[in-house]
Amino acid sequence: MPNTVAEYYTDELIGWQDSIDFYNDEMSDLEEKLSDVISRNSIVGIAEKVENQQRKLNTVSAAFYRLREKLEQQEARLKTDHTFIDNTLVDTSIEKQQMELRQTMHQAEKDYIDTKYDCYQFLS
Repeated sequence: MPNTVAEYYTDELIGWQDSIDFYNDEMSDLEEKLSDVISRNSIVGIAEKVENQQRKLNTVSAAFYRLREKLEQQEARLKTDHTFIDNTLVDTSIEKQQMELRQTMHQAEKDYIDTKYDCYQFLS
């Protein structure tokens, strides 16, 4: 259990990074399934529809990439020489950034779930 705010925030950041890794793996699987649709089907216009789904996945993936960079920056702010900073050094800017990251992560997850649902609906 974390002893400092910096440890708590870092645990939260690492959890989000793990979630992003999981979502990226799922998106890779979805992209593979979409590629299979093109290679197996000769339906006129299917490639354009698949491309639309891939574009949505790319948008979500790019959002996760940008978010991961911000998570890593925040994690760096919470440590000095690989040691967590003291609670007295956790200022309002760090707290505000953590709150913004939390909100961004929740929105990114929502967008991903919507995109994933749309993609599975298309594949079915």
